[in-house]
This record gives sequence, structure tokens and C-alpha cells, in this order.
Amino acid sequence: MGKKVIPHSKPTLDKDDFNAVMVVLKSNHLEEGLDVIKLEDNFRNFLNINFASAVSSGFASIHLALKALDIGKGDEIIIPSYCCSAILNPVLLLGATPIVVDVGKKSFNISVEEVNKKINSKTKAIIAPHIFGFPCKIDELQTLGIPIIEDCAQSLGGTYKGEKLGCFGTLSCFSFYSTKMICGGDGGLVATQDEDLYKKIINYRYYGHKRLHKEIAYNYHLTNMPASLINSQFKKLNFFIERRKNIASLYDKYFSDVENIEINFENKEDSIYYRYPVMLNKFFDIEKVKTEMLQRGIQCGYGVLDGLHELLELGHNDFPNTTNNLKTILSLPIYPSLSDKDVRYIAVTLINTLKKKI
Repeated sequence: MGKKVIPHSKPTLDKDDFNAVMVVLKSNHLEEGLDVIKLEDNFRNFLNINFASAVSSGFASIHLALKALDIGKGDEIIIPSYCCSAILNPVLLLGATPIVVDVGKKSFNISVEEVNKKINSKTKAIIAPHIFGFPCKIDELQTLGIPIIEDCAQSLGGTYKGEKLGCFGTLSCFSFYSTKMICGGDGGLVATQDEDLYKKIINYRYYGHKRLHKEIAYNYHLTNMPASLINSQFKKLNFFIERRKNIASLYDKYFSDVENIEINFENKEDSIYYRYPVMLNKFFDIEKVKTEMLQRGIQCGYGVLDGLHELLELGHNDFPNTTNNLKTILSLPIYPSLSDKDVRYIAVTLINTLKKKI
């Protein structure tokens, strides 16, 4: 047998999760139904928000949020470069123009200053993710007077200045992919206080229902099986967050005085640690560090694989902080089932690996 590998990420599942799915299987009602309604109710109550619409994925949630804002050709959507393409592709799909901006220094999130520079009469929305569970300065973005799509795919359960993330945006989007804070295999949700936007989301999310008007609709509805798992996981969200914070505090103790490792980032005190990122000194080759760690049974991640400015071939000059993050950020394993013993092994292994100056 091969050596045990500590994965970078994995879902935390228990018998309650399996039982929840089995109830749906035994019911023969696998389609959209009561479990989906329960999920939407859970989110309305959790966020204290008026409307919630469950959808098939985080990607679908972004696409529908843009569609609800009537985004189309000629419109500009401001997005951060340090993010996965799930926020870029829906913009392109609707024929709008993505305006990519840098993130802040020692930050993973969109720079308010850079956003301000790009706003003009064509600007119709800002997509603002809370990357790795670290809140962005969304209150400052609100002052700009542009509709905000708050991307909470990595930050469910987090707070910022005493308010739950997901309550700031004109529309707020969530993901329940297998590695997210709670999972359903896949799935997503759009939340809003605006009834008109909600009605548009409902109208567009599934072509098979009676609809308000005859524009193109999608196959973006969620079904009972993933919804049942998400609902079961939702009950454990507070525990999941607490355990992630405990693991992060252990990592912090190991790395606090280590040369060549930076762990202090913007809004760290409010992070729910969807990821535990460390910034390595520039002279380390992230790829070599990842390989060395894997040889010792630890799978690490990049944080973000490609900057969106790279995918769009915009060059690096306007994206110094994103470029630096791509070269220096290593993402360490963190999830509720990770043991304290494994955390210690990961931390010590990374420290020893860096001592080799690879």
C-alpha cells in the first residue's frame, strides 16, 4: 500500500449526512421539492434576509445574479484578478466586459482603490468575493453606489463588522461544492432583499416551470438529494467554523516566528479559514515546495491557480499584488476532520522544507 496522503481539502461527513440522503432516496422524490424549500428557509432565517433561491452550483448563482441585473453586451463588470474563473465566465457568457482589478497588498480581496479608478457610466456591477474566508472591505464598496454581487462561496458563516457575510450585497451568492464550508456535492444559492430581483432569479433558473415571461431560462434548479445533504451539513456549520479557527490558531503558533513565512493578512481576525494561506519568501519556488511536501504525504494548494488577468492576457503591470500572491501563496490543508497531530506534522514539515532553501 502507498503512503497515506493528507489531502489539501475534503468534506466532513457523518452518519446524519448519509441518513439524510437515504431518506430522499427511499422517498423516490429525487427532484426539486421539500428539501430545497427547507434549504431556502434555512438561509432566509440564517441571514435574516427576505429571499433565497437554491440553484445547481456556485457558477449558476453568479450567472443568475448577473442576469437578474439585466447585464448584457456593452456593460462592464468589475472583478478581482485573484479569484477562480467562476466569476469571470458568467460575465463573458452574457456578453458583458470584465474589468479586472488588482487585490490589496497583503490581501486576497478586491482593492477598493483600484475599483474606484475603473468606475464609469458603463459600470453595472461589482463582483466582490471574500477569498479564503477573509472578508473584503465590502462596506467601502457599498459607498461607491454600484450594485454588488457578494460572492460568499468561500465565506459562509463569516461576519464583518458584526454583520453576517451575505447581507451586504445587492445579491449574494453561495456555493456548496464538495470542498466548501458545507457541501452537497454541488449546489448554490442566491440571496437578496429585493423582490423584483428574486422573481427574475426564479424565472431564469429553470425552464420547466411556468414563468413570468418567455426569455431564455436555464437548467439551474437544485434537487432534493444535494439539498438534503446541505441541510444536514448546515446544522454543523458553527462547529465546522470553530474547528477551522482552532486549526488556524495552531498553525499560527507554529509559524508566528518562522523566517520566510508570512501569515498576517488583511481582515485575518474575521476569517473563517476556508483556506489557511501562507506567504513564502519570493526566492522559494512554490512548485518545488508543493512537490517536496507531497513526497512527505501532504497535499498543498496554490490558493488561486491562475490570475484572471493572465487568462485574459492583460499583462502583469497593473496587477502587482495578484502577481505576488500567485508566486508566493501556499495553501495548507485545513478542514474540520484534520487532527491536531496532522496539523503539527504539516507545520513542522513545511518549516523543515523551507530550511533546505529549495
